[in-house]
Amino acid sequence: MPASNLAKWECKCYVLLFFYCFLIVTASGFMALLESFIHVNMTKYFAGKKSENHAKNQWLSWETFPWFMFAFLLLFAPLNRFAQTGDAHRPNIEPQTCLLDKKIFWISSYHQGYEGNDAIETGIRSQLKGTPVTLRTFFMDTRRNNTAVHGQTAAKKALSIIEQFRPDVIIASDDNAQKYLVAPYLKEKAVPIVFCGVNWDMHQYGYPAVNITGMIEVDLVQQMYELMRSYAQGDKIGFLSGNVDVERKMIEIYNRRFFHGRLKPYLVESMAEFKHAFLQAQQEVDMLYIYNYTGIKDWDANEAELFLSRYTRIPTGSHNDFMAPFVTFVTAKSLSEHGRYAAETALRILSGVPPYEIAVTENKKVELYVNMRMAKAASFVFSVDLLKTATVISKVKAYLDPAPGAITPAQYAGKKFYLLNSYHKEYEWSTGIKNGLLSRLYETGIQLRSFHMDAKRNNSPDRLKKIGQKAYEQIIQFQPDVVIACDDAAQKYVVSPYLRGQKIPVVFCGVNWDASEYGYPASNITGMIEEEPIGRLIDLLQQFTKGRRLGYIAGNTLTQKKLVECYHEQYFQQREPRICLVDSMAEWKDAVMEMQDSADILILSNYSGIQNWDSRQAVGFIKQHNTLPTGGMLNFMAPYAIFTLERISEEQGSSAASAALRILDGTPVSQIPIKKNILFRLILNFSMAKASNITIPYTLLKQAEELIQ
Repeated sequence: MPASNLAKWECKCYVLLFFYCFLIVTASGFMALLESFIHVNMTKYFAGKKSENHAKNQWLSWETFPWFMFAFLLLFAPLNRFAQTGDAHRPNIEPQTCLLDKKIFWISSYHQGYEGNDAIETGIRSQLKGTPVTLRTFFMDTRRNNTAVHGQTAAKKALSIIEQFRPDVIIASDDNAQKYLVAPYLKEKAVPIVFCGVNWDMHQYGYPAVNITGMIEVDLVQQMYELMRSYAQGDKIGFLSGNVDVERKMIEIYNRRFFHGRLKPYLVESMAEFKHAFLQAQQEVDMLYIYNYTGIKDWDANEAELFLSRYTRIPTGSHNDFMAPFVTFVTAKSLSEHGRYAAETALRILSGVPPYEIAVTENKKVELYVNMRMAKAASFVFSVDLLKTATVISKVKAYLDPAPGAITPAQYAGKKFYLLNSYHKEYEWSTGIKNGLLSRLYETGIQLRSFHMDAKRNNSPDRLKKIGQKAYEQIIQFQPDVVIACDDAAQKYVVSPYLRGQKIPVVFCGVNWDASEYGYPASNITGMIEEEPIGRLIDLLQQFTKGRRLGYIAGNTLTQKKLVECYHEQYFQQREPRICLVDSMAEWKDAVMEMQDSADILILSNYSGIQNWDSRQAVGFIKQHNTLPTGGMLNFMAPYAIFTLERISEEQGSSAASAALRILDGTPVSQIPIKKNILFRLILNFSMAKASNITIPYTLLKQAEELIQ
């Protein structure tokens, strides 16, 4: 029972018991008067009997019983205090006066930006949120700099901060913080320590100690082995990871506790070594841990994912959730669980519980991930039961990847593609298109040259005409076998005026709704139209309301005016639409408030064009005032809407690459029809759903590609 509820229960008990005593005392006085009256008028026989009974039962008489109850209350009421200290989950810190001016110092073994470290930080901060405790942090950075000298230097810096900051409790996460700081300098000292993330064995650091408790980090190794073994051809197992102290320790523990020396290590320090070791391991073992990439100095996540999606042939696994894009299975520890536990335990210590009374524990939470992309590469078929219990990732990427063995390495050596992108290199949509393109072209031998027009940030027609001419001159000089032109500006300023009807084949993608304005299709031009899933989004929102009135809010731009006109003709006519195209943050807020009475569903489209847009304000305002089911169609609008159906830029790039390869194989452009996009990514925002009192059904949860908590 939470402490606040226990206190309320105790208060009620006191009131009821004292009221009961009051009634008994009053009743005893009345009975005493009645007894005197009876005693005067009854016969001596009855008087004699009463005297005998009175002598026998004086301890239970009306006069003594209330005093007996009062003594009982005074003696035993304080015992309920012990029930509070027995609550192992949350200390009695309400009110939080005991936490005023208290300080916690968190020392991390690693660096900010490392996924495991960030998960612990998320857990710590979420548990301390709302308390008056001051939190200070220090990052030892011993993953990227794993020498003993660096560890010792970082520990001395932490000690200096401790002397200045004088924390009431220290949280020390992962092994190197124990090895270089806590064990040699802080063990058996006055300051309480809570550790977390210590792998498997705490006794090497002399834990537990009188001032130290914490959570040990363990892996569900047997469960992972059985899962991989069910898809493996044999029982030989390997361990591929970065060459760092922690991974060497993991191999030793795994071999000693689980595999009796059969686990074969592959420890690497570069991306080239990683690729070589992976291919070698698949010839030598039947299943493989790809445990962690930390320690691989030039690690490239995109390159690794592409490489593994082509060459995975055996089951692979990890216990780290951030490795999910690279392996077939993950049975993930929740490192945020470590952070929450550490902060919660620190609060218990601050509330008066000494560390030696808090037993050391192990992490218990686990989540299963399965990667459809790696499963496709290995030709694995997952059972329905497995898919029901797991979080399924990379479904879209698996769909877009070529079948295993469909492309021979260097099959198109000597061929050239020219990628003409309307926008700038860092724009997320442009990145997605290129990733989809590279996924199809990986190791084909094709030479790819890119040109970015930067039309999103610099959209002056005069400038774009000059940029278009420059791009055309490059194309003529490069003489590509195929031009791939992305989005509208590339069509308007390059393809339509210079390349339409010429010899060079062109494959377009990302053209909004209608390509006929550019004279497409043409004899040398084909591609994919981009349509927003407005119809699907409306149908999805309609599931959560009986009314049909539709609200639509967006920035007041030419693009939005064009989109609304198109939407109205096909989707809005029967829904009493209320359209608000706004210029400012204040107008956007007014529109949200107006929609609460004039609409039943609300689409929050692009905020582009809204001056002084403030993301934090928008999130807080919509949470406080919106009660409607809300939806969007752009991933950067997902923080403000409950449901987001996002177009997938990788689909555009992958489709363009596939069409270009067909052209290289000899298919005439005129025989490759123009297509429309068919794939969409569902993003669910739980915090917005809760604020609007909307429950998301399980069927949608399983379809979602991303969940926002």
